[in-house]
Order: sequence, then C-alpha cells, then structure tokens
Amino acid sequence: MSGFGTLARVALCRTPMGALLRHVPGVPQAYARWALHTPHTGGLFFGSYPSHAAAVTAIPRGRSIGWDNEGSAGIFDGRLPDQPSVYPVLFWLQRLLRPGDRLVDFGGGIGLTFYQHRARASLPDGARWIIVEVPAIAARGAAIAAERGEAALDFVTSLGEAGACDILLSAGALQYTDRPTARLLDDLPARPRHILLNKLPLTAGPEFWTLQNFGPAVSPYHVFNREELFGTLDRLGYHLADRWRIAELQCDIPFHPQHFLAEKDGLLFTRNEWSEGP
Repeated sequence: MSGFGTLARVALCRTPMGALLRHVPGVPQAYARWALHTPHTGGLFFGSYPSHAAAVTAIPRGRSIGWDNEGSAGIFDGRLPDQPSVYPVLFWLQRLLRPGDRLVDFGGGIGLTFYQHRARASLPDGARWIIVEVPAIAARGAAIAAERGEAALDFVTSLGEAGACDILLSAGALQYTDRPTARLLDDLPARPRHILLNKLPLTAGPEFWTLQNFGPAVSPYHVFNREELFGTLDRLGYHLADRWRIAELQCDIPFHPQHFLAEKDGLLFTRNEWSEGP
C-alpha cells in the first residue's frame, strides 16, 4: 500500500475524522460499494452491526456469503504464508498433545495447523486430529489428506460429529460463527481438557459484528467482548493459562475508529479440575 493509501486508511479507521465522515451523506455508501464488491482485495472490513443477522442483511446481492462455497474453499489452493502467530500454537501443541488424544480443530481449513505441526513434530502415538469445517472446505481437505496418505487426519462438518475431544483448537475461525461459545462446547460429549484459541478479535468495549470481504466472499465477523468471553469460559470451568499478542493482525473498520483493534489475541484455557496444569 502506498504512503498516501496508508495515511488515508489510518485517518478513516483510527481517527475522529473517520467518525465524522460516517455522517457525511453518501460517503459510507460509496465506500461500501467499493469495499464489499472488490473480489481481488482481501481483508477489507465495513460496518458495525448488533448481530449476525443484521450483518448478513447488509451483504450486497450477488456476493457469495461466508466460507461454504467453492470460491472460498479455493483460497487454500495456494501456499499460505506462515504467520508469526502460528508459533505459540505449535509450542503449546507439542506440550499438550498426549498419546491417544483427540484434537478437534474447529474451522481448521484444509488442515493448515495440522500440516504446520507435522512439518515440525510427530503426532503422539494414537493421536487423531479432527477438523470441523463447512462442507465445501471439508471435502477439499479430505481429498488432499487422502492424496497425502494422512491417516491421522479426519474431516467432519459439525462439532456433533467430532466425537470425544481432549483439546479444542480454533485458530482464527471462531469469529465467523454465529453460535455462542457455550453452545459450541455443548455440542461436544464432554468438556475438553484444554481450549486453544488463536487470532481472536477481542475488544474492551461492547461486542459487535462487522463485515469482512476476504476476496471470494463476504462474511459476518464477530468481535468479542473480552470480559464476556473470559467470564463464559470461567463459568464453564476454565482458567486462562496463557495469552499472547498477535501484532501482525489488526482490525481497521472505516468510519468506526472506536472499533480499531491494534492486535488480536491468542489464548490457552485449561479446565480447572485438571490438577497437573498445562
């Protein structure tokens, strides 16, 4: 991005000028027509909405919605860069995974974290990695795993199909689902020993939804209130065992500087009764 483009984005997304422009007739609408219709520029955000349903109604006609389509699944065809944020997850997986464990990877794509882990360490004996994905991505991931002979990697399309879960991992997918965190955990037969979350957008203010244009499609995108999320997991019997900053991932929402996130979060929660700790 050019220097001028960077300055314009900062002014629009992080300063009071952006909030003022939100009230200029036609300006937000003109920006939305560009930001939400651009199929070749990923990572653009627009709008602030009170719910998933409200965000969906703002998606332009003709754009694919969410990840369950061939265009979105095609994102995984190319080589994706290793982001620094993956390394805390890989560190904890090497410490947490035990022989015979079942790791459930919610929104794990075609197996990105699985392959990153396998490039650096072996799975413990008898361990299985189960990815929960939308049908279009699950089908693509299963085909790739079959080609590579990955016998320890499985794909399902709902948490209810995943079965027993010792470690629940979600590396950047929780914000795309409209189901509350507590209800997601209720879909599992028992509470996992650990919950490992990465690339999560958290705010100290009220939670909200925005729209993210990630190229092939537009999706509602949930920004969580930090205290509410932590409180939910505390009531479910978990304590925060580790937290790391993800400075390479920011959240710039034009015309809403109050929602700017300078970083995202990585979190490890451990079940309180797990006396040996993580």
